[in-house]
Amino acid sequence: MITCQTPSSGDVNIAKGDAVKLTGGYTIDNATNDEDVVFGQTLASSTSNSEPIPVKVRGVCIFEYTGSAPTVDGQAGILASVINGRVKKPASGNGVGVNLKVDTTLTQVHVLL
Repeated sequence: MITCQTPSSGDVNIAKGDAVKLTGGYTIDNATNDEDVVFGQTLASSTSNSEPIPVKVRGVCIFEYTGSAPTVDGQAGILASVINGRVKKPASGNGVGVNLKVDTTLTQVHVLL
């Protein structure tokens, strides 16, 4: 776990457990574009600019996914979805991390980052 900060300007609506991308020096955001690299998972919520926020960057993270279920094969990982805070199966390549388990009922994927 490391402490990062929310964006210094603009709307912030980060929920605990969101997938986030790195946007600058120790700055994270859950507003992702399709196929952005996932940096980590938030351990707290925030709606304020420049607020410190803890982020899990190593270990097992449980993310909600969109689209088709991610693959569990010892190689495949995830990338960011266009839906803020969510992940998805990469269009090509392995993405980041290693998927350990997929729960299609809850649309969750367990990823070792």
